Amino acid sequence: MYDGETNRRSQNERTAATIARLLDATISAIVEIGYSRATVREICARAGVSQGGLFRHFPTRKDLLVATLAELHERQIAAMSEAASHTDAHAAIARMRDVINAPDTTVWLELCVAARTDTELGAGLRPLLAQHHERLRRIAEKHPGFAALSTESQSIWLDIAERVFQAEALWRQMAPPPDLGEARLDALIALLDLLPKSDVPTRGAG
Repeated sequence: MYDGETNRRSQNERTAATIARLLDATISAIVEIGYSRATVREICARAGVSQGGLFRHFPTRKDLLVATLAELHERQIAAMSEAASHTDAHAAIARMRDVINAPDTTVWLELCVAARTDTELGAGLRPLLAQHHERLRRIAEKHPGFAALSTESQSIWLDIAERVFQAEALWRQMAPPPDLGEARLDALIALLDLLPKSDVPTRGAG
């Protein structure tokens, strides 16, 4: 029995390692050569896995791409949790920018663009994208300045911040964005003060 359990554990570990290599290979391929050229053949070559081995874990390329975005989602959520731990708003938002400016964001953006016309890919990605925004909002609530906002204001601020930093990440690879120093961070901090605060009534109101 012990040997059987050991064998199952070893098999599970090998399976997990293979899947990890495939996901990492997909990410690196899209970052380096783009979505359209990140073929199954290319990904398998990078991962050192046969095409049959890939399809044992992911029945279609779409399934692999959805799993890749799910992996990126978990990585970003973990990094954003660390960012939200900074009590200083400037430090927290700067860390958020660093996370979103990472090369992996290219994968995120390219898959979203591809999903616009690929209905199967879009159907696989949309639930994850919706979950991503809500999980980020709950993580950001750990920061006092963000937690003070109303739920609607939180969604508005988070959407604006993500789009600003995603645009930076994209344009940095095409042409240097305008050097505004810390102006973007300062503007986002100021926006925290401008948006409506929590819709929970204060004591004695009314």
